[in-house]
Amino acid sequence: MNPIKSILFATDLSEKCRPAFEFAASMATRYQATIILLHVTEKIPGYVESRLKGLFGEEEFEKIAKDHEKSMQEKLIAKKTSDNFIRTALEQFCLKSGIDDASCNFTSREVVIRNGEVVDEIIRQSKNYACDLIILGGRKGRLNTTPIGSVIKETLRRSKIPVLVVPPGK
Repeated sequence: MNPIKSILFATDLSEKCRPAFEFAASMATRYQATIILLHVTEKIPGYVESRLKGLFGEEEFEKIAKDHEKSMQEKLIAKKTSDNFIRTALEQFCLKSGIDDASCNFTSREVVIRNGEVVDEIIRQSKNYACDLIILGGRKGRLNTTPIGSVIKETLRRSKIPVLVVPPGK
């Protein structure tokens, strides 16, 4: 396996992704790797979009869509610059884990927000940033307990680099 220099961490911003982020931060620290944090907002299917436009009117629908996109950007970017956001989260991780400051260091590159099909964007951004590893957070299934959903299955199928799935916390 090639050395890990760049890690793509894809997140839906939910609490269930915290263990995956902590693992990504740990891996980045261990290998002095770069983390690219990716959030993808899925496009609404055409038939749903046309129904919503009919229900709300085109102008109101566009306003709602823009507000949602702005909200996602604010969640990730407006808090802090991406480097500081990741570095602060890493410092908290290191503090909780009892890792000394000298050992707790990596280079973060940026937070990436895209609108589109989730798996397409994960694969596209992993290539764009020449990532060596993709880290995804698992989830509890509704009808069963498998942490493997359709996004994870498709990413595993299509990725040319290792994909690591971290199960959700308790």
